[in-house]
Amino acid sequence: MKKASYLVASALVLSALATPANAAEFLFNFQPSTPLFGPQVSGSGVFKTSDTSTTVDGRTAFSILSITGLVNGSAITALAGNGFGPNGTYGNYFTTGSGFLDGSGTRFFTASGLDVRFFQQSSNGQYRVNTFGQFGSSNFVSASSSAVAAAVPEPSAWMMMILGFAVVGFGMRTRAKRQLAVTYG
Repeated sequence: MKKASYLVASALVLSALATPANAAEFLFNFQPSTPLFGPQVSGSGVFKTSDTSTTVDGRTAFSILSITGLVNGSAITALAGNGFGPNGTYGNYFTTGSGFLDGSGTRFFTASGLDVRFFQQSSNGQYRVNTFGQFGSSNFVSASSSAVAAAVPEPSAWMMMILGFAVVGFGMRTRAKRQLAVTYG
């Protein structure tokens, strides 16, 4: 009976530690539509956001935690400065509704040293990308985003599956052994 108690206690501790990964991921893509000055800029990648929402300008919004992808063929490498944005995130918020970035947008660097600012301009509702580096530029861009479908189970799903196998295995191991009675007659 002690083994069963230990197993149940262990399962409770492990399930408490296996908190689900609720951060959402969103694909983004932008292509130049109206170059203002400098080279044209295009890019694509993934925003990973927090699971805690807030409200920004009447829209549901999530803090951007990380950005991966390419801008003009150069990998997005790091956030701009230590502590940029709320709680050290990459920028402000990914929002729901007609536009997916708020007016403050997001800022990041690429491997080629490009400082990129990607935002929705509040005066005309268009997306804009400004770059700073060897060749600065400013472009209005056509931008889109879509949610990334979860391809792998969350840690909590794995934990429940492993726990299920452990319970079945424990049950099979401790099951009373039946004695086969053989009579000769």
